[in-house]
Amino acid sequence: MPSGKMLAALLASTCLLAPAAFAQETVTIQFWEGHSVQEEQATINMIAAFEAAHPDIKVERVKTSFGTNFERITTAIASNTAPDVSPIWSGFLTQFAEQGQLVDLTQYGVEPTNADIYPGAFDYVTWNDGVYGLPYAFDPRFIVYNQEAFEAAGLTEPPATFEELIEYTEQLTVGEGSNIEQYGFGLGGSDSLAYFFINLLYAYGGQVFNEDGTEAVFNNEAGLQAGEIISRLAGLPGATLNAGEGLRQSVLHGRVAMIYDGPWIFYEALNDPESEEFGIGRVPMPGEGDQPLNFGSVGAYVVYEQSDNKEAAAEFVKFLASPEAQQHRVAMLKPGVSPGVRDAPEAQAAFEEWPGLETAQNLLDESRIFPKHDNWPSVFQAIIPAVEAIIGGEDPQSALDAAVNQANRALRRG
Repeated sequence: MPSGKMLAALLASTCLLAPAAFAQETVTIQFWEGHSVQEEQATINMIAAFEAAHPDIKVERVKTSFGTNFERITTAIASNTAPDVSPIWSGFLTQFAEQGQLVDLTQYGVEPTNADIYPGAFDYVTWNDGVYGLPYAFDPRFIVYNQEAFEAAGLTEPPATFEELIEYTEQLTVGEGSNIEQYGFGLGGSDSLAYFFINLLYAYGGQVFNEDGTEAVFNNEAGLQAGEIISRLAGLPGATLNAGEGLRQSVLHGRVAMIYDGPWIFYEALNDPESEEFGIGRVPMPGEGDQPLNFGSVGAYVVYEQSDNKEAAAEFVKFLASPEAQQHRVAMLKPGVSPGVRDAPEAQAAFEEWPGLETAQNLLDESRIFPKHDNWPSVFQAIIPAVEAIIGGEDPQSALDAAVNQANRALRRG
């Protein structure tokens, strides 16, 4: 029989061994990620911070293609091979939530209202009283202007109203006819066209859908006002609309004096040693004194019902929306989805070096997102050709009427 001292030693050693013997098993969650190089590096840093704080959860990051994300997720759900977590953007979140494919995170401690995330971004992930993801990205739109071009034209501030936007476009244009050396205003193609139209539609007090979401109504008075602004811009020799690739380079090098864009401009400037100084301004409004408003696009991380590790996956998604994680996004020159990120050390360092980035961060207080609708992608695809037709010279009312008819046919098909 062991002595008292030996028994005490044995008990002590047993106690020391107990935690290891009953240590929680490590859980591995699969995370599909299809971000740009800029967003990807921020995500890698976030994962490292998460795993350091949660040593019992490992994240297997699987690189996917941004352009085929929706199709790949749809196929995975159908074959019961969905990951634990993936990003979702555009109207796909509401579509999957409506189909019952996403986990309602309220059962894992996410409150139905969340003061730690910008209202516009949090609104995106709510559906039928549930919370079906958490935002990782909230990108405002704003006017980017070349400071040297503004100084040469005697301008000190970006345009405050749509009338000023048109006036500035004319004033900033250098050259005439087919010999334009500097365009006054530029607008990108495809998605940018639709975002600009929706931004103007919202500014004029309009909506894309009627109150119960059964019909598209963006051909109403507000939509017509938005379309007429685009039509007037398209009629100016110094406006290059539906410009496509290279527009950010153009404003950074003075070939275009101002553009409608988002926070991608900062990373573009970082990687361009010959970039000229540029400024950031709010999206113009219909009239002086109107409430500032800009369109913001949102991306969210979601947990799939097929996941075998829902609790761990929910912890991961919650962390990625926190200021602690979002500061890594700001460090890579994108705004954070949480107002609290302003106080995070890496974010503060980025804001000090890039004051325009802090301006972009603050614009999220006044950002609205696209409509939440389970058939939004089809309606969005009807808006793009309508704006293209207006730029091409078609009467705005006719172009918008045709787009609304197309959108409502899609809504009736479901």
